[in-house]
Amino acid sequence: MAVDESVYMLGEGAGMKTHFDAPEIERLYPHRVITLPISEDANTNFAVGLALQGCLPIVDVISSDFLYRTMDSICNTVAKVNYVHDEPKTIIIRAEFMTGGPTSGQRIESLFAHIPGLRVVVPSNPRDAYSLMVHSLNYKGATVFFEDRMIEDATTRQQDRLDGSSADFRYSMLPHESFEPILTVVSYGISLRHVLPFYNETPIDLFDLAVLWPLDVDSVVRSVIRTGNLLIVEPDVLFGGIGAELAAQVIERVPCRVRRLGAPRTTIPACRDLHERMLPSLEAVKKVATELLVLR
Repeated sequence: MAVDESVYMLGEGAGMKTHFDAPEIERLYPHRVITLPISEDANTNFAVGLALQGCLPIVDVISSDFLYRTMDSICNTVAKVNYVHDEPKTIIIRAEFMTGGPTSGQRIESLFAHIPGLRVVVPSNPRDAYSLMVHSLNYKGATVFFEDRMIEDATTRQQDRLDGSSADFRYSMLPHESFEPILTVVSYGISLRHVLPFYNETPIDLFDLAVLWPLDVDSVVRSVIRTGNLLIVEPDVLFGGIGAELAAQVIERVPCRVRRLGAPRTTIPACRDLHERMLPSLEAVKKVATELLVLR
């Protein structure tokens, strides 16, 4: 916002510090932090209007569950803006995966990855969140930007090792430094934290997808050609998810053994401990990886 005066932040309670974790933004740029009424669909259309005027709007829908109220404006308007206007527009819709019950935290990233015209990102750590936001503000198109409330604000030392070298941040890759990899592991978002410790014990190629659309299948295929094994660990429901799409595309291109870990297709529990258990654990990752390697 300091570099570009056309960047605006808007949403419910945006000017009242009710959900932004950086109140200094409101203090420094009071005219570009705009509080809007409790109407997610209208607020997203308001962002479209700003974009048509040449601004760079970031509309915060707060919880991912509220995105259901924006499906018309996002899928029928935002996703098509750059198909019906000569000059590409930049629009960012931000939402959080939260905790605490059946209506606070549903993972719906795969729904938006299915819609043509939308770019979908899910950072696994704060550093990538910053880089992806900067990249999204420079991207000519619409981005649905998910953050996970369960991810700590401080980047861990292990996460710092993800090189993020891809120019468009389609993925971050962590090739093992000492040995020829024997397994390709793909993850994203909060589920990556249960995969990183496994990397320290086993020679694997580890991919943090970060951007779910466009999906960088080519890089994963190159790794699977070497390892012959693919393990996908995702935080979302397995049925019809990003992992299923990735597995299908990889299998179509290279013979390999594939296993997937993810959340059960059930309503999110209110209890935080049960919510945590919906995520694939480190023990589950080790167990399935061992089964794959035995078949090697």
